Amino acid sequence: MKKIGILGGMSPEASLEYYRLFISRAKEREREGRYPELIIYNLNFEDFCKPVSEGKDDQVISLLRGKLAALEDAGADFALMASNTPHMYYEKLKEDISIPLLSIVESTADVASEKGFDRVGLLGTEFTMSGEFYRRTFEKRGKEILVPEKTEQEYVHEKIMTELVNGKILEDTRRRLVAIIREMRRSKGIEATILGCTELPLILSEKETGFPVLNTTEIHVEAAYDMAVD
Repeated sequence: MKKIGILGGMSPEASLEYYRLFISRAKEREREGRYPELIIYNLNFEDFCKPVSEGKDDQVISLLRGKLAALEDAGADFALMASNTPHMYYEKLKEDISIPLLSIVESTADVASEKGFDRVGLLGTEFTMSGEFYRRTFEKRGKEILVPEKTEQEYVHEKIMTELVNGKILEDTRRRLVAIIREMRRSKGIEATILGCTELPLILSEKETGFPVLNTTEIHVEAAYDMAVD
């Protein structure tokens, strides 16, 4: 089984979920006692978040490049970033390391195609919802990405950054997020919703929405596990 390098800390709550899911998958798919080798670099969330918010892209890319290189030096056979937002820099980063970098966006687009979803809603940070990296990837597959209205985007971003990254799960927030998804289904005709922030699955699932969701954390872990055992 290949060694999996995980660049985490964006936020730590999601990194914990990645680790839990990898162990859970091993229990489901492997013989007893056989678990994947994981190398986790948990960077300081503030070191990532602050320059992203200030638009200092070169600084962010340099930071991420260095941490991915550390995973490579530690013996990882391939790497993944345990967060959606840093995938805005994916195209630049994948060329800077010699091991494969598994994209959460590509993996999610693959699953959307498998399930036959053509019009897909996207929730995430403001960088993810307003960025082009999800839209471009899905358009290549003939899929359309739709996002909430501006005020709702601001609400989703604020709740991610002030609550979810700190492990705060509030019922009022859950209800509002579900209402946003249902309104997108009614007004925009979406067939599923991408939980395009690895903290969103901590508060949302199909059980709450009553509507298909694409859990990017689970999708990314599943793709990485397949890559590790291939």
